[in-house]
Amino acid sequence: MGGGSHVGALRGLLAAGLDTLKTRLDLAAVEVEIYLIRLVTMILWAIAAVACALLALVFGLVTIVVALWDSYRMAALLGGTAFFIVLAVVFGLIGARTFRGRPNVLEGTLQQLDHDQRSAKGAP
Repeated sequence: MGGGSHVGALRGLLAAGLDTLKTRLDLAAVEVEIYLIRLVTMILWAIAAVACALLALVFGLVTIVVALWDSYRMAALLGGTAFFIVLAVVFGLIGARTFRGRPNVLEGTLQQLDHDQRSAKGAP
């Protein structure tokens, strides 16, 4: 009769482990979905903002070139080109800083798995 209780306990332990694994996988799936939605939203807003800003800058540059057409057309064109190069570098630096500061994918799930591992070993 003692062997049957060990099998039952083993089955219970296996069921609890599978439930824990399912919970962690559900958490991971939710985190990935949230991360992807956030990423797509960020990309769409960034594209829209950059497109509007670039159109405004192009129209402003065309206005300056037209105003200076008779006397300083080459200086206006070169100044506009330099301005857009500086703007591209600034956008690149801001983008790089944004990606360095983002949280890792599945960070919460990995922390929870570490916590589960410590709990299983008996450490607080």
